[in-house]
Amino acid sequence: MNILAFDDPERLHAEKTVRKPRLPAMSAEEFSAWLKHVDFSERHAARILQISRTTIAKYRQEGAPAHIGFACSAIALGMPMWKPHTD
Repeated sequence: MNILAFDDPERLHAEKTVRKPRLPAMSAEEFSAWLKHVDFSERHAARILQISRTTIAKYRQEGAPAHIGFACSAIALGMPMWKPHTD
């Protein structure tokens, strides 16, 4: 008789490590339009966003996650880096 073990550690580990792919929050077209709007090269955008040029190229092909979209919006609006108030 086969016994099904629900506490199999290998199965539990495998289920925890499977990640569902997420759709980009910022499409590839939107990211490319942002680069053009702010007149950034891929190298400069990578430096400003603190990511690799390879990641910039990936975002141009596949789109970017939400936190990059928010950063791009802030940059396009000319917002400075956030700093806490010291009262």
